[in-house]
Amino acid sequence: MKRISLLTFLAAVLFGCVDQIDLTQGQPLPDGIVVSGRLLVGEDEIDAEVLLEELFRFEDSNRPGQIVTADVRIVNSDGQELELLYREGIYRASLPAGDPSFRTEEGMTFNVSVTTREGNAFVSTPEAVPQMLEATSATAQLSTVTVENQVGVPNDLPAIEYRINTPLRYPNGEAAYVRWLMTEFYQQTDMSTDTTTGIKTCYTNAPFEGNEVKVVGPSNNVSELTNFSLGKNRITFRYAEGNYMEIRQEAISREAFDYYDQVNSIASTDLSIFEAPGGPVVGNVKSVDGSIANVFGYFYVTRPSFVRVPVTPAEAGSPMAACPLATNFPPPVNRCTDCLVASNTATLVRPPWWEL
Repeated sequence: MKRISLLTFLAAVLFGCVDQIDLTQGQPLPDGIVVSGRLLVGEDEIDAEVLLEELFRFEDSNRPGQIVTADVRIVNSDGQELELLYREGIYRASLPAGDPSFRTEEGMTFNVSVTTREGNAFVSTPEAVPQMLEATSATAQLSTVTVENQVGVPNDLPAIEYRINTPLRYPNGEAAYVRWLMTEFYQQTDMSTDTTTGIKTCYTNAPFEGNEVKVVGPSNNVSELTNFSLGKNRITFRYAEGNYMEIRQEAISREAFDYYDQVNSIASTDLSIFEAPGGPVVGNVKSVDGSIANVFGYFYVTRPSFVRVPVTPAEAGSPMAACPLATNFPPPVNRCTDCLVASNTATLVRPPWWEL
């Protein structure tokens, strides 16, 4: 199955990453290119990411090849450009909100412009900055998730389910379309014997590993979404010392909603976004001179809002801590001897909003 998973997106993001297109072995892919990205217009920071991958027909693999030498820019309706540089698998750029070198006021439009080393040029349809749409609330509750063991026998394991309440219309009555990305933050104390650092407490973040792109728009005059499930997260050591799920709610355009809604439908089946019934999912990026027909992906603009949902160890059922490892022969360096090696997002700096 070929599916969309969240990089992050991805990711993010940490960061909140752009959704990556995960291509497993299957039918041969069409030759072409994936141009997928977004511009986050935040209250404090402007953040841009664009993923570029080239598709080939390999004999033994359908994995795409990353394009690492392209010129990638976000262009606003005033003609100002924000150059993105390739770092760790994706093109990125950020700057403080309100920077006059790249204006992002409401009503302006933005598009991505890409030129590869071979001289192939791509451009997206301009997208306007939507209004921010804040969620009313979000909750976490005990649940279960079905996981197959090594011999394929399904087991119901403890999990935390996250749900959200949000309007689906702006105050003026205009329809709103939303998309969510989630990042898990957790606390972990190591057992370091380093006389310099001693025992440390790390704060680590990781993208929520859901297998669906969650998007919702108003239907049948529904103006509010109530107790909508965003997914379940299996309870592990990540809940042993305190855990937050950060939910990034993105108000997106109707066109972006239509794209991700199609992607979501296909991602939950054995279909391919390149071979969907009636043709592939059509994005908003095209070849400038028309020489490359198969251009996949979407570039969108959003003004995000955030809500963080805490879960205490007691609320998670007091799961076992990460350390010590359940083995008599741990590797020389691991998350218990040094929690900073657990992830490249691990830090000793306590987030200013952490209250657990």
